[in-house]
Amino acid sequence: MINRAIIDDKKQKAIFKYIDTLRNGKQIKLMFGCNWLAGMRCVNFAYLQVGDVIDEFGKVRDIIELTPEKNKGHKKARYYVNDELKAMIKEYINEYKLKDPARYLFTSQKTRKPYNRNSISKIFTAIYKTFGLECSTHYGRRHFITELLTKGVDITSVKTLVNHSNVSMTAKYYNENENMLKNVVNSVKI
Repeated sequence: MINRAIIDDKKQKAIFKYIDTLRNGKQIKLMFGCNWLAGMRCVNFAYLQVGDVIDEFGKVRDIIELTPEKNKGHKKARYYVNDELKAMIKEYINEYKLKDPARYLFTSQKTRKPYNRNSISKIFTAIYKTFGLECSTHYGRRHFITELLTKGVDITSVKTLVNHSNVSMTAKYYNENENMLKNVVNSVKI
């Protein structure tokens, strides 16, 4: 099943190292960062604008607040930005000298317009295939949820972080694997 792959730390680092070699690597790396480090859907990061991630003082926001048209279901959404993603955003903004709050973060070099979701999906799928993985743009979101739940974060908090309306949806994203289950069983002692 697609997105049921388990990508360990070593393969994750290899994927990000590979992305650095690509022509649009900086853009793609930040897209992957939004997906893997904040649990954003493709629809959430595809149309991000500078003003969504940088405040009026030039500081990276702690929370990216999305308007309904930038979210699935046309509802407002909030994504919390961790320190690693903040550093990626800051580096990207500085590299491209982005100041206009209305400018889109991710634009095609050909059209100078925002990437559409299908183009982003093709990019992600091709990168995953390079590593023999059958994954889509939703994999990073699944990984984010699984990592948090595995580390003991309560499911209600995770639901809030990924903007699900109920915990049953969040639970569906949990990517069990043999190593996790073995570690859980081995943690029980007499």
